[in-house]
Amino acid sequence: MPLADHDLTLTDHEGTFLALVLRIQPVTAYLVSKIYDGSPVSNFNTSKGKIYPLIRRLAERGLLEKQTVAGDARGTEQLSCTALGEDAVRAWVREIRPGHLLLEDPLRTKVQSFDLLTERERIDWILEAKDRLTAQIEGLERYEEGVSVPFKAFVHDNAVRSLRARIAWLDAMLSSLLRGESGDH
Repeated sequence: MPLADHDLTLTDHEGTFLALVLRIQPVTAYLVSKIYDGSPVSNFNTSKGKIYPLIRRLAERGLLEKQTVAGDARGTEQLSCTALGEDAVRAWVREIRPGHLLLEDPLRTKVQSFDLLTERERIDWILEAKDRLTAQIEGLERYEEGVSVPFKAFVHDNAVRSLRARIAWLDAMLSSLLRGESGDH
Protein backbone atom coordinates (compact mmCIF):
# COMPACT_ATOMS: atom_id res chain seq x y z
CA MET A 1 0.00 0.00 0.00
CA PRO A 2 1.47 3.42 -0.93
CA LEU A 3 2.46 5.73 1.93
CA ALA A 4 -0.30 8.19 1.01
CA ASP A 5 -2.89 5.43 1.58
CA HIS A 6 -1.81 4.92 5.21
CA ASP A 7 -3.33 6.83 8.09
CA LEU A 8 -0.32 8.09 10.04
CA THR A 9 -2.45 9.86 12.65
CA LEU A 10 -1.59 8.75 16.17
CA THR A 11 -3.31 9.48 19.45
CA ASP A 12 -0.99 10.94 22.07
CA HIS A 13 -0.95 7.57 23.83
CA GLU A 14 -0.01 5.79 20.58
CA GLY A 15 2.61 8.42 19.75
CA THR A 16 4.20 8.21 23.19
CA PHE A 17 4.32 4.42 23.04
CA LEU A 18 5.63 4.20 19.48
CA ALA A 19 8.25 6.92 20.12
CA LEU A 20 9.52 4.96 23.12
CA VAL A 21 9.75 1.76 21.07
CA LEU A 22 11.56 3.66 18.32
CA ARG A 23 14.15 5.00 20.80
CA ILE A 24 14.99 1.66 22.44
CA GLN A 25 14.10 -0.96 19.83
CA PRO A 26 14.12 -3.87 19.68
CA VAL A 27 12.25 -4.09 22.97
CA THR A 28 9.80 -6.45 24.61
CA ALA A 29 6.35 -5.38 25.74
CA TYR A 30 7.40 -6.39 29.25
CA LEU A 31 10.28 -3.90 29.25
CA VAL A 32 8.03 -1.14 27.92
CA SER A 33 5.52 -1.85 30.68
CA LYS A 34 8.33 -1.66 33.28
CA ILE A 35 9.38 1.73 31.89
CA TYR A 36 5.78 2.90 32.06
CA ASP A 37 5.42 1.62 35.64
CA GLY A 38 8.52 3.54 36.73
CA SER A 39 7.44 6.86 35.28
CA PRO A 40 6.21 9.56 37.67
CA VAL A 41 4.12 11.04 34.86
CA SER A 42 0.54 9.85 35.37
CA ASN A 43 -0.48 9.94 31.72
CA PHE A 44 2.57 7.87 30.81
CA ASN A 45 1.65 5.08 33.21
CA THR A 46 -0.64 2.47 31.76
CA SER A 47 -1.65 -1.07 32.57
CA LYS A 48 -0.46 -4.18 30.80
CA GLY A 49 -4.10 -4.70 29.86
CA LYS A 50 -3.90 -1.56 27.72
CA ILE A 51 -0.42 -2.13 26.29
CA TYR A 52 -1.10 -5.42 24.55
CA PRO A 53 -4.21 -4.24 22.65
CA LEU A 54 -2.25 -1.11 21.69
CA ILE A 55 0.58 -3.26 20.33
CA ARG A 56 -1.92 -5.33 18.34
CA ARG A 57 -3.56 -2.22 16.83
CA LEU A 58 -0.23 -0.61 15.90
CA ALA A 59 0.97 -3.88 14.33
CA GLU A 60 -2.28 -4.23 12.36
CA ARG A 61 -1.75 -0.71 11.00
CA GLY A 62 1.76 -1.63 9.87
CA LEU A 63 3.43 0.78 12.32
CA LEU A 64 4.93 -1.80 14.63
CA GLU A 65 6.62 -5.09 13.90
CA LYS A 66 6.65 -8.07 16.26
CA GLN A 67 9.31 -10.73 15.99
CA THR A 68 9.60 -13.82 18.18
CA VAL A 69 12.91 -14.02 20.04
CA ALA A 70 14.85 -16.98 18.62
CA GLY A 71 15.29 -19.80 21.11
CA ASP A 72 12.83 -18.36 23.64
CA ALA A 73 10.48 -21.17 24.67
CA ARG A 74 7.94 -18.68 26.06
CA GLY A 75 7.44 -17.09 22.65
CA THR A 76 8.62 -13.66 23.78
CA GLU A 77 8.23 -11.06 21.05
CA GLN A 78 10.46 -8.10 20.41
CA LEU A 79 8.89 -4.93 19.09
CA SER A 80 10.35 -2.60 16.49
CA CYS A 81 8.99 0.40 14.65
CA THR A 82 8.52 -0.04 10.95
CA ALA A 83 9.58 2.72 8.54
CA LEU A 84 5.89 3.64 8.36
CA GLY A 85 5.79 3.71 12.17
CA GLU A 86 8.74 6.10 12.24
CA ASP A 87 6.94 8.34 9.73
CA ALA A 88 3.86 8.27 11.98
CA VAL A 89 5.93 9.22 15.05
CA ARG A 90 7.54 12.10 13.14
CA ALA A 91 4.10 13.34 12.03
CA TRP A 92 2.82 13.02 15.62
CA VAL A 93 5.77 15.00 17.03
CA ARG A 94 5.25 17.81 14.49
CA GLU A 95 1.50 18.13 15.13
CA ILE A 96 0.25 20.59 17.75
CA ARG A 97 -3.40 19.95 18.57
CA PRO A 98 -5.72 22.31 20.46
CA GLY A 99 -5.69 19.93 23.44
CA HIS A 100 -1.92 20.32 23.72
CA LEU A 101 -2.23 24.04 24.44
CA LEU A 102 -4.58 24.19 27.45
CA LEU A 103 -4.00 20.91 29.17
CA GLU A 104 -6.65 19.03 31.07
CA ASP A 105 -6.28 19.80 34.76
CA PRO A 106 -8.44 17.83 37.21
CA LEU A 107 -7.45 20.19 40.05
CA ARG A 108 -8.74 23.18 38.08
CA THR A 109 -11.92 21.27 37.27
CA LYS A 110 -12.52 20.43 40.93
CA VAL A 111 -12.16 24.08 41.97
CA GLN A 112 -15.26 24.81 39.89
CA SER A 113 -17.18 22.89 42.58
CA PHE A 114 -15.58 24.58 45.58
CA ASP A 115 -18.97 26.01 46.49
CA LEU A 116 -19.85 22.51 47.74
CA LEU A 117 -17.07 22.64 50.35
CA THR A 118 -16.86 24.58 53.58
CA GLU A 119 -14.20 27.27 53.91
CA ARG A 120 -12.08 24.92 56.06
CA GLU A 121 -12.44 22.08 53.52
CA ARG A 122 -11.32 24.41 50.72
CA ILE A 123 -8.23 25.47 52.67
CA ASP A 124 -7.41 21.89 53.64
CA TRP A 125 -7.82 20.78 50.00
CA ILE A 126 -5.45 23.49 48.78
CA LEU A 127 -2.85 22.64 51.43
CA GLU A 128 -3.05 18.92 50.59
CA ALA A 129 -2.76 19.62 46.85
CA LYS A 130 0.30 21.81 47.50
CA ASP A 131 1.92 19.09 49.63
CA ARG A 132 1.30 16.47 46.96
CA LEU A 133 2.63 18.70 44.17
CA THR A 134 5.75 19.41 46.23
CA ALA A 135 6.25 15.67 46.75
CA GLN A 136 5.77 15.17 43.01
CA ILE A 137 8.57 17.66 42.31
CA GLU A 138 10.82 15.72 44.68
CA GLY A 139 9.89 12.49 42.89
CA LEU A 140 10.69 14.07 39.52
CA GLU A 141 14.10 15.13 40.79
CA ARG A 142 14.90 11.55 41.85
CA TYR A 143 13.51 10.11 38.60
CA GLU A 144 15.44 12.59 36.46
CA GLU A 145 18.72 11.39 37.92
CA GLY A 146 18.18 7.80 36.77
CA VAL A 147 16.61 8.21 33.34
CA SER A 148 18.12 8.99 29.99
CA VAL A 149 15.84 10.41 27.31
CA PRO A 150 16.47 12.79 24.43
CA PHE A 151 16.29 16.44 25.47
CA LYS A 152 15.97 15.33 29.09
CA ALA A 153 16.82 18.77 30.51
CA PHE A 154 14.01 20.43 28.53
CA VAL A 155 11.47 17.74 29.41
CA HIS A 156 12.40 17.80 33.09
CA ASP A 157 12.36 21.60 33.20
CA ASN A 158 8.85 21.67 31.72
CA ALA A 159 7.54 19.15 34.26
CA VAL A 160 9.03 21.00 37.23
CA ARG A 161 7.93 24.44 35.99
CA SER A 162 4.40 23.13 35.40
CA LEU A 163 4.21 21.80 38.94
CA ARG A 164 5.62 25.03 40.39
CA ALA A 165 3.08 27.05 38.38
CA ARG A 166 0.28 24.94 39.86
CA ILE A 167 1.67 25.53 43.36
CA ALA A 168 1.79 29.29 42.69
CA TRP A 169 -1.83 29.13 41.48
CA LEU A 170 -2.83 27.33 44.69
CA ASP A 171 -0.93 29.91 46.76
CA ALA A 172 -2.80 32.75 45.04
CA MET A 173 -6.12 30.97 45.53
CA LEU A 174 -5.35 30.29 49.20
CA SER A 175 -4.37 33.92 49.76
CA SER A 176 -7.63 35.11 48.17
CA LEU A 177 -9.73 32.72 50.21
CA LEU A 178 -7.99 33.77 53.46
CA ARG A 179 -8.80 37.42 52.59
CA GLY A 180 -12.45 36.40 52.22
CA GLU A 181 -12.53 36.75 48.45
CA SER A 182 -14.79 34.29 46.64
CA GLY A 183 -12.84 34.10 43.39
CA ASP A 184 -15.90 35.14 41.38
CA HIS A 185 -15.08 38.04 39.10
